[in-house]
Amino acid sequence: MDDTTQTIAYRLMITVDGTELPNDKDVRHTLLDDLSAAVRGRLVEHHGVQVDQDNITVGTGYRYAQVPAECPLCSEELDLLSVHLDTENGAYASTMCSSVHCEWIGDAVYRIVDLEGGEINAVESSVLTDDITPNYSPY
Repeated sequence: MDDTTQTIAYRLMITVDGTELPNDKDVRHTLLDDLSAAVRGRLVEHHGVQVDQDNITVGTGYRYAQVPAECPLCSEELDLLSVHLDTENGAYASTMCSSVHCEWIGDAVYRIVDLEGGEINAVESSVLTDDITPNYSPY
């Protein structure tokens, strides 16, 4: 039987799409602050989950994830060797740790997170201009 008193740390993400927020910056900021406090209150009061208010981020727009180009074992810089395209939305780069004392090797995974382009001298993010919408997938 599982021990229901054990806990594990996770990142909790709540995404609300298709919501029209107030145009007024101050009113929108107040709404986002209220939402942050409500999420914290619900977790603490109703479920006993302790969360510091500084660990809650509520914002608008899109986000992307990235990891540093450093070895996951020793934190030294990675050497990127060869890049090979995958069959869908990105590429893999064979990589290895630059430290002579570490033997970590693997692949750096690349995904297209945005397309930037436009007319001459007007390079814009296609995500920020709402020309494309990113998809979010869990690991």
